This record gives sequence, structure tokens and C-alpha cells, in this order.
Amino acid sequence: MVQTPHDLIVIDTATGNGRERGGNPLYHQLNTPYLENLRAAGVNPEDVTLVLLTHLHTDHVGWNTVWQDDRWVPLFPNARYLCSAKELSRVKNSERYRALWLDSLLPVIEAGQLETVDVATRPRVGGRIDFIPTPGHSPDHAALVLAAGDDYACFSGDLLHSPLQFAHPQWNSAFCGDPRQAEVSRREMMAWGASHHAQWFTGHFAGPSCGWLEKDKQGDYRWREAGKTGCR
Repeated sequence: MVQTPHDLIVIDTATGNGRERGGNPLYHQLNTPYLENLRAAGVNPEDVTLVLLTHLHTDHVGWNTVWQDDRWVPLFPNARYLCSAKELSRVKNSERYRALWLDSLLPVIEAGQLETVDVATRPRVGGRIDFIPTPGHSPDHAALVLAAGDDYACFSGDLLHSPLQFAHPQWNSAFCGDPRQAEVSRREMMAWGASHHAQWFTGHFAGPSCGWLEKDKQGDYRWREAGKTGCR
């Protein structure tokens, strides 16, 4: 979550509970305390005003909606949901993503809450967050960059799945649809992140998912996890 002067923002919404996902234990019929954790952080779903999606895989859009009165409805009733127009078109027209479309995207569209962006134009939303094209993991994957004066944060989505990829950006996960393009995107964002001393918020790292990327005199990258004080 990101709190700005004007918005309370959720970036990606995890996997969601009660989804039919072909029996895959990573995603199928989960029962997680997402809502309880949200409220424990002092946030009610009604408080959220903006939901930004880096891409439309099932583990990033599931809590877009919640099961209520025998149907899926937007979890965040007062929020605008924003995603890539290209990603939305791809999912809409793919039988592979049919269940995801029906339970996590169509209800938001029918509620009039989903808006699309052209990621290639690097649109700024919420006054200070930019969509940055980082294709490879998915065709129109985006990283999200938050700017506050000279401070930056990068919400990297699935640009990386392990901190090892900072040392070996040529390594790809099995989930990257276009491995070569994923590497190109990774290297570009790593160079930007190190030069801007950006804080990184990653999607799949074990342990601390927040930290900084540094480049040494030899040109090698090193990942520095956030300490006990965490990221700002």
C-alpha cells in the first residue's frame, strides 16, 4: 500500500481466496487472512481509492474481488482500478485465463471501476506514480515508480523472482513468457534503480521484499535488504 496526500493505493492484489484454479495448490481455493491483515494495518477496503496492477497474472489480481451474496464484487468499492490495455485484451481473449477473467476482472469492469492505460506512454497516475514498460514476464508488464522529490521507489511486480537475479540478470524464472525480453527489461530497471538509489519493493522474494540495489566499482550489482527499520 502507498499513502499519498490524495490517495490510498494498493499495488497488485495477490491471489485471492476461493478461486477455481485447476487444482494448482499455489492458487486453487486458498483461504488466507488477507482481509484480516489489511484491517490490522488500519485499512478498510472502502478506504482504498486506487488499485494499480503491474500485470494480470492470477497471483497479482485475485483480491480485486471478493465473493459476496453469491457473486464476485470489487473488494475496493471506492477505488479506480488501472491496468495495461494490452494485458486486458490478451486476458479477455484467452481461454487459458477464462476463470481469472470471470472472477477477478469482469466484475470490476461491470462495476465501472476498471480503467486501462497505454503503458508505452509511461502514464503518471495518482499525481506521482509512473507506469514503466518492463515487458518479458508478460507481454505488457509494467513496473511502477513512485517519485517524491529526489526519492524514488520501484514496485517491480514480477520483473524479478529472486535477489540472485540482481547478480545474474541473465537468469530467468520458469514463469517468464519471453526470457530474452525479460532480461533486457531487468537490466534497464536495475541500471535506473542503482543510479537513482531507489527503494525496491518486490513481489516474490523470500524474507524481506524491500531493499536497495547498489553498483560497485567493478560494475556488479548488490542487493541490500532493508534492516529492522524497513523501508520508508
